[in-house]
Amino acid sequence: MEKFKLSNGITVVAAKAAENSVCVTANVGHVNEPKLGIAALFENVLMKQTSKVLTVYGGTITSFFTSYGNGELAMTMSKMSNLVHSPHLGEELIKEAAADIVQHTRDMAPLAERQLKLLYKHTAFRATSGKVVWDTESYIKAVESYTTTDLSEFAAAYYSGKNLVVVVTGPKLDKAEVKELAEKYFGKIPAGERRRVKKHIYQGGFAELPSNGTNNRVMMGWDVNDIKGSPEANVMMSMLSKRLERSFNEVEVAPGKKTFRPTDAKIEVKIAGYYGLRTLRISVESAELSTNEIIDTICNNVVRLATTEASARRMETSKQWAMAEKLFLFSQPQPAAVEIAWQLFGRDEDMYNINDRLSFISDTSAHEVMCVAKEIFSVPLTMVLHTNQSHYSYKEVCDKLKW
Repeated sequence: MEKFKLSNGITVVAAKAAENSVCVTANVGHVNEPKLGIAALFENVLMKQTSKVLTVYGGTITSFFTSYGNGELAMTMSKMSNLVHSPHLGEELIKEAAADIVQHTRDMAPLAERQLKLLYKHTAFRATSGKVVWDTESYIKAVESYTTTDLSEFAAAYYSGKNLVVVVTGPKLDKAEVKELAEKYFGKIPAGERRRVKKHIYQGGFAELPSNGTNNRVMMGWDVNDIKGSPEANVMMSMLSKRLERSFNEVEVAPGKKTFRPTDAKIEVKIAGYYGLRTLRISVESAELSTNEIIDTICNNVVRLATTEASARRMETSKQWAMAEKLFLFSQPQPAAVEIAWQLFGRDEDMYNINDRLSFISDTSAHEVMCVAKEIFSVPLTMVLHTNQSHYSYKEVCDKLKW
């Protein structure tokens, strides 16, 4: 992997990979956009004037990813440069793109899972007023109001050289050719000013979405923005995921004796949110288990991680899962390119080396995993529920998480 900068501030990364791809990432998304909904509208306008380009949303970044055939690198670099630097911003096209977003927003509004995730995000990260805000109609009104001038000003401010990263991959990549083509096609973009992501305040808290009684959904999360480059956290999350899976599929039949009992629980442990606004989020959905049963199981496993060092066998398997996840991420051109771009934007121009990361994971101790669990689970809890059942209060759940 080789990294270099163009004179206008664009960072270009050339990386050997199994597939040919070009990914352009801008340092703006719907979290740090200057006006509500303008990042999504601009992206939709771009997508209506190109083909075979995938958009990847990162909250504070937006990536445009495409593949190319042998001998097509120059044509593809030109295409991607023109897309982000010289787009057509006609009024009719903007209206068409806005109408698509409005329709999509209205279509998705009734979906409980989507609304729960939005509620989670706005509960975890919100203004100092403490008010949880998500207003579908206000969002629609804003998107429909933008003009050619609004989008032109947005593009000039955020799609400038100092706010772009270009990642080029291929199995037989000529790095000198990549540098030459990057200068030719991306060097003409004005440098502009680097746009820093404003630090949002994580507050945590509680919110609830009424349910029709079919399924119970629980989301619990903790801020991890300050946990950067932590192999201990990677191992801890792998361990937590597998322990939850086991816990939701066993029952205690006598003191100290458990038996297998499969349930319909759908479990997810992930780093959720967005680049720059990340939480460790546990999501569990079940029609069989009560809301309080789900909460109890999550809390028991969290407290166990923070108070008990794992066995050597559990550490070894958790390390293997964590390393496999990292290898998979960096073996896929699209997620790897986006992750590289975020590291460059969010880590002061520094990228971690995947081989070093795997080595650090391998060397992680059980004590270090317990310590990082204490650090993560000591911050305020974010909890959102989708249920019609009576359940523990937010304070009662916080008390269950004390050790």
